[in-house]
Amino acid sequence: MRANQNLDRDLAWAGLLLNAAGLPWLVQLLTSGGSMAAANWAVGLSAILPALVLGVVASAALVKGRRWGRVVAIVALGLSLAVTLSYGVVWLVLVPLARPLMATGLGVLVVVELLLLIYWCLPRPWWRSGVR
Repeated sequence: MRANQNLDRDLAWAGLLLNAAGLPWLVQLLTSGGSMAAANWAVGLSAILPALVLGVVASAALVKGRRWGRVVAIVALGLSLAVTLSYGVVWLVLVPLARPLMATGLGVLVVVELLLLIYWCLPRPWWRSGVR
């Protein structure tokens, strides 16, 4: 296994664990109530849940060494980035709780998602990748 294949496999495992851990977080977000309850339900079921499910499918495919997993990972990361930016800004405006900490965490999350999106979009020579 070459270095980039090891990194691909490590990122796939990390993605699988983080996306699977995101599902209980989504349940907690949906049951939290509060002033953002309606927005949490709308965004949670229409955008966050599909992004998490796509992330689990993509990561599982990448762990198994399927090339189509990269395409699904790109779609999942694009959806996640769109949701993070839009919902994060709305959350920052409407919820005054710990704004500096939330803004910092949101900024870090956006940068990480963007870097991962760029990484999975980089071309790999299919004749040397060894991934099927």
